[in-house]
Amino acid sequence: MKTIRIFLSLLLSLAILQGCGSKGSSSDSGPAGASARLVNATSAFASLDMISSGVTLASAVATGSASSYAAVTAGAFPVTLELAGSGTPSAQTNLFFSSGVLYALVAHTQGGQLQLTALTEIEPAPASGDGKIRLSNLAQQDTGSVDVYVTGHGGDLSNASPLVANLSGTSGYSEIAAGTYDIWVTGVSNKADLRLKILSVVISNQQVLTLILTATTGGVLVDGWLVTQQVASLGAVSAQKNVSARVRVAANIAAGVTVVATANAGTPNAVPLDSSTLVSPAVDTYALVPAGALTTSVVINGAAFPFNLNAVAGADLTLLAVGTAAAPQFFLLSDDNRLPLNGLAKLRLVNGVNGPEGNLSLTADANLMASNVAFGTASTASTFTTTGNISQLQVNSAGNVLVGGTYPITLQSQGVYSVFMLGSNGAATAEIVRADR
Repeated sequence: MKTIRIFLSLLLSLAILQGCGSKGSSSDSGPAGASARLVNATSAFASLDMISSGVTLASAVATGSASSYAAVTAGAFPVTLELAGSGTPSAQTNLFFSSGVLYALVAHTQGGQLQLTALTEIEPAPASGDGKIRLSNLAQQDTGSVDVYVTGHGGDLSNASPLVANLSGTSGYSEIAAGTYDIWVTGVSNKADLRLKILSVVISNQQVLTLILTATTGGVLVDGWLVTQQVASLGAVSAQKNVSARVRVAANIAAGVTVVATANAGTPNAVPLDSSTLVSPAVDTYALVPAGALTTSVVINGAAFPFNLNAVAGADLTLLAVGTAAAPQFFLLSDDNRLPLNGLAKLRLVNGVNGPEGNLSLTADANLMASNVAFGTASTASTFTTTGNISQLQVNSAGNVLVGGTYPITLQSQGVYSVFMLGSNGAATAEIVRADR
């Protein structure tokens, strides 16, 4: 009888342990399964469900939050994301789950499409007085590699070294003293190319943290999401979305006319949009501006013209100034500077030709890249297979009439290009090809 009582006690203990499979410790899944939670690190999908093999693992997970852990069977299984309550799959990924491992399944966008990436959550706690942080660049396909700096709060980048340089995937963990820090994300080896700045990040005693970077609509700036390991609640995720946009000026008033543009002109937060005074026709570089409604002053030959623009966070924008010095016109164009796949280049056509030139088309080596591009607009970018040889770009107007001559260029793999047609119709047309990335 004593042997039977011991056996029954063991069975009861095993049942209790199995019942704890969604509580969130690294050993509570049992030998036959794993645990997974959904982290919604998207801006475009406000609420998501997660399903695997007909079982709902997470429901209505809002942007910037995480679900509780759900038990999953070890092995390879398809995992599906759906808009909450829709029952319609928006993304499906085959994932492999190892027995006894906890996972954060991160929903994010890549190439404009919803994706799901698995990150393990089994890192041991650091020593008392320290925290740990790892970095995950889930914007790699769109944005490329980045450098990430962690400085003391209130510091700057001038003498800082990157915590991780050339980050292209997910790093290992770095152990640092608990405290308050600023995090900076820049282009590789270019501190002036600021992609994201997060101020006053508190790393608590023995906290294990992951900074996830995701793509924005413009393709250069990134959003951040701070995820605390094994905390299955809204507090597990802190959204650190970008509060900036990038704007550049393309000027085509009349030949030799000067153009100077300033966002939030006349305020303490004024931002020059020109690296120097533009002499039309010309295309400037991008300037980082605060996101939101911006009152912009465009000074043409000394006369100021107001223009209100809305800079969506994370966007790349071109302010196209055309027309005459007395009666200028302004158009705000959205730029898609997400990187194409390796072996491809992206091309688009911007029609800023003053005069009755009409709609324009663009070919690269006789391959049609854009057609019927109206004045004051830009085409959707098209991809072109790169060869390493010189390609011939050609712009035609209605009736297949060549505009501006043939432009020879070697298109680079993963290059992003805008062909600006400026000047006036006829012989005075100016063709400026700009590498946007």
